Amino acid sequence: MRKVRRAGAIGNFIEYFDNALYAYFAVTIAKLFFPTVDPVVGLLSTFAVFGLAFFIRPVGGIVFGHIGDRFGRKRQLILALLLMSIATTILGLLPTYDTVGILAPILLIACRLLQGFSVGGESTGAFVLVVEHSKAQNRGHNTAPLIVASIAGAACAALTAMITTSMLSPEALISWGWRLPFFIAVPLGIVGLYLRLHIDESDAFKDAAKESAVINSAAGHRHSPLVQAFRTVPKELFILFSWVALQAVAGYLTVGYMVSHLVQFEGFQMSTALGILVVGMVIAMIACTLLGRLMDKMTRKNFATLMSTGLAVWVLPAFILMSWGAVPAAIGLGVFASLMYSTMIVSGVAIVELFPVDVRASASGFAYSVAFSVFGGTVPFIATWMSASFGATAPAYYVMVFAVAGIFVARFGLPNAREMDVIADPIKLGSPGAELPVRAQQ
Repeated sequence: MRKVRRAGAIGNFIEYFDNALYAYFAVTIAKLFFPTVDPVVGLLSTFAVFGLAFFIRPVGGIVFGHIGDRFGRKRQLILALLLMSIATTILGLLPTYDTVGILAPILLIACRLLQGFSVGGESTGAFVLVVEHSKAQNRGHNTAPLIVASIAGAACAALTAMITTSMLSPEALISWGWRLPFFIAVPLGIVGLYLRLHIDESDAFKDAAKESAVINSAAGHRHSPLVQAFRTVPKELFILFSWVALQAVAGYLTVGYMVSHLVQFEGFQMSTALGILVVGMVIAMIACTLLGRLMDKMTRKNFATLMSTGLAVWVLPAFILMSWGAVPAAIGLGVFASLMYSTMIVSGVAIVELFPVDVRASASGFAYSVAFSVFGGTVPFIATWMSASFGATAPAYYVMVFAVAGIFVARFGLPNAREMDVIADPIKLGSPGAELPVRAQQ
C-alpha cells in the first residue's frame, strides 16, 4: 500500500508544483510575454492563459480515462506524468515577446495546453489507483497522502519561487532566473517514472477487465467506457461534477491567485507573499493528515458537510486577516487551505464509491476535468477582476456561493461508504454496487 501511495502521490506533487510555478511567476511572465502599460491588464492576460489550459482538461480526461479503463491505471499514469514533465520543461525554455514577438505568447499557450491535457489524466488517475487498493474503512487515511503531496507540491513551488526571487536581482530574475524552477520537472519526472513502473494494478481492476472481456466477447462489441457511464451513471457524473466545482474554485483561489493577490492588492513583497503561502501550506499538510483519519471515523456525508460549511464560514475572515499583517494572513490562509484540501479527500474517495470499476477512470476523469475547466481555470481571472472592481475581499463571496452549494451536494448527493469493486455478477458491470455493512460506513 505504501508503494502504491508513493506512486500516486508523486504525480499529484508534480501536477501542483508545475501549475503553481506558473501562478507564482505570473507577474514576471506577464512582463515578458504580455508587455503592456497597465500591469493589471498584463496580469489578467497571464491568468487568461492559465485558465485556457483548463479547457483542454476534459479532452485529457476522456483520452487518459479511456486508457485507464481499457489498458490499466498504471499505463494511464505513466503517460500523463511524462507529458506533464516534458511540457513544463519546454515552458522554461520559451523565448520571450522581446525575442520573437507574438510567437512568444502563442508558444506559452501551447505549453499550457499540453500541461492541461496531461492533468486531465493525472488528477483522477492517482485517486483511482490508490483508493482501489484500499479497504473501504481506510480510504480516507490512504487518500490523505495524495492530498498532502499536492499541498507539498504547491508549497515547494512557492518555496522555490521565494528562494529564486530573494537570491536574484530583479534584472537577473527577468533575464533568466525565472526559468530555473521549471527545469526541476526533469528530475521529478524521472523519480515519478521509476515509482510508477514498479506498481501493479488493483485486484478490482484485474477482475473487471476479465469480466468485461467475457461479456464483450459474448456480445460481439465493446462500448466506450465513457458512453457506458453516461448510459448507466449519469446522476453520479453530475454529483461529482457539482462537488468538484467547490474544490476547483477554492483550490485555485489558493494556489493560482493568492500570491498575486497579496502582492497586487495587499501590498506585500513577492518574497513575503510566498512565505505566507508556504506557512499556510505547512498548516494544511498537518491538518489534512489528521482529517484523512477523521473521515474514516465519520460518514462521508457528515465529513463533506462539515468541510463545506467550514469553507463558507471561514473564507471572508481569511481575506480580512490578510490586511492585518503577515502572521494573521498566514494563519487565515492556513485554515482556509486545510478546509479546501479536505474537499479533495472527499473527491478522491467519492470517485471510487460513485462509479463502478469498469467505467471509473473515464467517468471520474470527465466529470472532474469538466468541473475544473468550467470553474477552476477561470478563478484567478475572476478573482483579480473582482478585487480590482469591488475591493480586496470580494473573491470571498464568490467562494461562499460554491461552499453553500457544496453543503447541499454533500447532504443529498455524495454516498456514504459503498463497495463498488465486487463484480461477481457480470450484470452488475456498469451499475452501482451494494451498500457496505453499517460498521464499514462509520
